[in-house]
Amino acid sequence: MRSVRRLLVVAATVVALTILVPGASAASPKAFHLEKTCSTDVLCTVQVSDFKAIPPLTDITYVPGASAGLMNPTIVVRNGSTTGVCDWNQPAGPVLAICRFGTGTGRLTQFHLVVNVTTNPTTGVWYWDGTYWFGGGN
Repeated sequence: MRSVRRLLVVAATVVALTILVPGASAASPKAFHLEKTCSTDVLCTVQVSDFKAIPPLTDITYVPGASAGLMNPTIVVRNGSTTGVCDWNQPAGPVLAICRFGTGTGRLTQFHLVVNVTTNPTTGVWYWDGTYWFGGGN
C-alpha cells in the first residue's frame, strides 16, 4: 500500500511541476535602457546599458532590411549574439523606430527585446527604451 501511495505522490508532483515550470521559465518583461553613439550609418557603440549582457563598448552593426525603412541590427557580445529588425516607418513623433529582437545565441538564447528608438540631435546620442525577457513568446 505504501508503494502505491508513494507512486501517487510522485505522479502528482510530476504533474504539478509540468504545469508550473513553463510559467516560471518564461520570465516577466523587465525594463531596458541603452544609449549609443554612431560613427556611421552602419556602426554604433553602446555607451550606457542597464542590461549587463550588453555592456558599454559593445558594437551594434546594421544592414539594410528587406524593404525600405527597415534595418537589421546585430549585437555580438561575449558568448552570444542577437539580430533584430528596426522599423523606421513610424508616424512623426519622438519615436523614430521600433526595434524587435526575437531570440539569439549563446548567453542571448531566448532573449527577446522590444525598444522605442529616440535621439538627442544636439548630442548625437541614440536611446533604446523598452522591455526584454527570456523565454518563449514574441
